[in-house]
Amino acid sequence: MSGERRAFPDRQVWPPVAREDSGGASTQPFPAVRSAPLPRSAPPPGPLEIPGTARGDLPASPAPAGRPARTALRVTAAVLALAVAVAVPTWDGYMTYKDARPDDRVHTFAAGRTATFQHVSWKVAVEESDGLPGDRPLEPDRRWLRIRLTRTALDPEGVIRRGIPDVEVRHPDGRSWMAQITEDDVPLTAAEHRVGTPYHYDVLSLVPRALAREVSVCVRPSSFRTIENESFEDSMKRTARESELNDNVLCFRR
Repeated sequence: MSGERRAFPDRQVWPPVAREDSGGASTQPFPAVRSAPLPRSAPPPGPLEIPGTARGDLPASPAPAGRPARTALRVTAAVLALAVAVAVPTWDGYMTYKDARPDDRVHTFAAGRTATFQHVSWKVAVEESDGLPGDRPLEPDRRWLRIRLTRTALDPEGVIRRGIPDVEVRHPDGRSWMAQITEDDVPLTAAEHRVGTPYHYDVLSLVPRALAREVSVCVRPSSFRTIENESFEDSMKRTARESELNDNVLCFRR
């Protein structure tokens, strides 16, 4: 083996140049790898044209300076539309409300009288007061009404109809004042509730002093019937079938 190194040309061709064989050196040429040609770039798109319309006939783009003004106008219009929609109910909405809450059927009773309605008797007693224990003094033109509402079940159906009534104070001119039940001794279960036994609600209302003797105490008995050992689901189904309106009001004059 000869110690002399041979020089090879510094170039790559295909097919390779034949080389003289030497006992101590062997090379294998690598084929050249051709890279894929790049895709041709697409020409830039031209302006969009509407068929049948010349380019000069297209409307000019609005000036950017006008956008804030238009946005403010749209917001104002939306606010006004919402205000009108809220302030003026539609006739359909009004009729739906009237169907769900019909006009009250008012039954008026003289002072001290007992009213009988749906298997229950009701009676009202009223005392006027200038103040309540532990409460701050009233304004001179105000007056407390301390109301004692008595209910008596006349039969087992009256025991079932032991739901809490709504109470308010009304004046003949149409004004009304809220009345709040503060305490009661009505049994929670039918087993404890006795037919013919009077039970009581203590009620408070604050009214103008000048009208204290002119108002009536109005009681709306609950139409809900509480049946022992009835599931909530069965109670809802029964209530839907009965569909009894809660529109009867018993008004007791002073």
